[in-house]
Amino acid sequence: MIKTMQIFILCGAMVAGSVPASASSLLYTPVNPTFGGNPLNGTFLLSTAQAQGKGASSGANSPDLSGLTAALAGIGTGTTIIANPTGTSTVPTSP
Repeated sequence: MIKTMQIFILCGAMVAGSVPASASSLLYTPVNPTFGGNPLNGTFLLSTAQAQGKGASSGANSPDLSGLTAALAGIGTGTTIIANPTGTSTVPTSP
């Protein structure tokens, strides 16, 4: 019984291994008409965006970007700003 099962499994593996593999190339097509997609998608995308709402307004709901503002303030001035995880920024005194 076991010998018959081993032969059956071996024959099944040989048949599965003899089938040629085939594949096709993937083709990206954009959805948004702004980026080359179908112009008929524009109305659908607009209505979906309007249904989602306006998002968080600036003010109390906006994220704290004080560390980013401090880091970007030194761009082009030649100074190096190191942002700490505590939210404070430091400028090294020696390079």
